[in-house]
Amino acid sequence: MAREDDLLSRELDIYIRKHLRPEGIKLRGFFGIDVQHAAGPSTGGAKWALDFLLKSLELTFSEKLLELIEAKGRKASEIYAKAGITKTHFSKIKADKDYHPTKETALAFAIALHLDLDETTDLLRRAGYSISHSSESDLIVEFYIKKGVYNIDRINNQLDLRGHKTLTNWRKTKD
Repeated sequence: MAREDDLLSRELDIYIRKHLRPEGIKLRGFFGIDVQHAAGPSTGGAKWALDFLLKSLELTFSEKLLELIEAKGRKASEIYAKAGITKTHFSKIKADKDYHPTKETALAFAIALHLDLDETTDLLRRAGYSISHSSESDLIVEFYIKKGVYNIDRINNQLDLRGHKTLTNWRKTKD
């Protein structure tokens, strides 16, 4: 396991050097929409836009998380335990459809559910987050997802070794 971790760590270094973009990306416009054409009919443009957005509402983070747990055929207790989330914390998420998790909590659930990168991106977006190539910690998580390594302890170890916040209240095991 230690040899495999060393190899993954070296691959991770190369991955970060290749993909890290600390300067970020310049955006064309809000949501990529041409604002001049987004207002809709000339009268009541703001109301039209609000009505359009309200009709386009989708599942919240909490709702999508519960749907994913069911779709994967897993027990909620198994998933929140794997994610390093307490039963009390999970109960809050389950009870409040508008619950807003930290990015780390959302990523921990993505890892526990073995979500691929597209599924992870979708779950994060529902919580108001994204994976950014201007963030080394995001790249670390992305790397492990792309490798199909869904071991939260290994991911947390790399985050900790590189000085980043871990996904859970993980503590290094003593030698």
